[in-house]
Amino acid sequence: MLELRERQTAKYIMQKIEEVVKDYDIAFDQIFTVTCDNGANMLAAVKELDKYVQSLKAENLMSGEGDEDVENDDEQLLSDLMIELSSKVSLVRCAVHTLQLAVTDVIKYTDSRIRSVTAAAKHCRKIAYQPSFDLKNVPLPPLYAITRWGGIYDLISNLCEHEEFYKELGKQFKELDLSDQWEFVHEYKNALEPIRIATDALQNKHVSLGDFYIHWLRCMMEVKKQPTNELAVALTESLQTRLQQLKQNLAFKASLLIDPRFNYISSSVLTPEEKEETRKFIIATSERIKSLNPDTPPQMSDAADQNTSTSNLDDFMTRLFGGTLPSSSQNDPVNTFEKQLNALDLETHQNYKYDTWKHWTARKDTHPELSAVALVVMTVPSTQVSVERSFSALAIVLSPARTKLSAQNLANILLIKLNSELLPKIIPSMYDWKDFKGLCALVDNIDNM
Repeated sequence: MLELRERQTAKYIMQKIEEVVKDYDIAFDQIFTVTCDNGANMLAAVKELDKYVQSLKAENLMSGEGDEDVENDDEQLLSDLMIELSSKVSLVRCAVHTLQLAVTDVIKYTDSRIRSVTAAAKHCRKIAYQPSFDLKNVPLPPLYAITRWGGIYDLISNLCEHEEFYKELGKQFKELDLSDQWEFVHEYKNALEPIRIATDALQNKHVSLGDFYIHWLRCMMEVKKQPTNELAVALTESLQTRLQQLKQNLAFKASLLIDPRFNYISSSVLTPEEKEETRKFIIATSERIKSLNPDTPPQMSDAADQNTSTSNLDDFMTRLFGGTLPSSSQNDPVNTFEKQLNALDLETHQNYKYDTWKHWTARKDTHPELSAVALVVMTVPSTQVSVERSFSALAIVLSPARTKLSAQNLANILLIKLNSELLPKIIPSMYDWKDFKGLCALVDNIDNM
C-alpha cells in the first residue's frame, strides 16, 4: 500500500506500479492481469502498463536476434513478435464495483420515494418517539451514507421487518406515516435483496472469474423472477448491460472455456469465433509460462512416454482392421496440448457447486501444460475487495497514538497483518532451524548455570 502524494494520473500510477514491482523483484512479463475498479485513471494506468509490457517484449525479441541471415529471419521475427504481443496484460474490471454501478444505474438518491422514507426514518430518532421503540424493543432504523445504496437497503429491511410496528406508529404520528410508500418499500427490498446477497458473496477472500459468473447469474435469475416489479425489471436490464463489459477480456473467456460448469458438450457460452480467439490466448499464455520457466523439461503423460515405433505386427493388424499405422506425432507434446484444448468442448456438464480447482489439480499429470494455464487463470481475482480490507487494516494500525510511523514501517506492518495466514508456510523456510534449536539449547544451558 502506497501513499500517493501527487495527482492520480495514469502515468503517475504507472510509475508507482513500477516501483512496487521492482521492490518485490517481479518481472513485468510475469504480470498476467490487473484487477481494478472502473475509475478512468486506473483503466488508463492499466493501458499504460500494457504498452510498457509490450515494448519490453518487443525489445527482448529484437535484442535476441543475431546479424546473420537477417533477411531470411524477418518473416519469422514478425510472426514471433505477433505471438508475443498477443500475450498482453488483461484488464479485469472489479466485479463488486461493477455490480454497484448496475444498481446506481437504476437507484437514484434523489428519488422522491427514497427521500420520503429517509425523512420518516430521521424523525424516528426524535426523543418523543424513543419510548415507543423501547417498549416494543424495536431498533431505530439505520441511517446511511448518501453514496451507499446498501445503507438504503438496510433502512428498508428494518422497516419491512417491523412493518406492523411502523404502521401503528404512522397512525399516531403523521410525520411517521408511510402509507403511500409501503408498496415501494417492498419492491425495493425484493429487487435489491439478490444484489445484496451477491455483493456479500463476492467479498470472499478469493473469488475466481468462474465463481463470480455463478454469483452474477444467480443474482440475475432471482431479480428476473419479479416481472411486475419496475425496479427489478430495470435492474435486470442494467445487470445484463454491465455484464457485457466484464466479459470482454480474454482472461474471463479463458476461465469459461476451462470450466466444465460452463463449457461442455453443446454449450453456447462462447461463440465459435470467441472459442478460437480464446484458444489462441491460452496457447500464448502457455508459451509465456514456459518462457518464464526455461529450465523445466517438457512434461508428457504416461501414455505419451510409451514406445510408438511400429512393427510388422502393427502393419498386419492395420491391414486386418483398417485405418492407418500408429503415428508418433499423435503423442507429440504440442499436438497433445492442442488436442486436450479442443477436447474441452466435450467435457461433461458439471453442477454449479463443482470444484474446478480440484478438477485441474487432479489433471496435472495427464494435462500438464493445460492445467498450468488453467490454474493461472483461476487465480485471477475477479474483485479488488482486498484493497478495501487493506484500508480497514490501515485504519486499525494508524491509531491516534501511532500517527508518526515511517512509510517503511507502516508497509512492513501491513505486509504482515494482511498476509498472516501465509506466515506458517513462509517462516520454516526463512531460517536454518537446526542452528536455531542449537542456539536455544545453548541459551537454556546458560540460564541453568
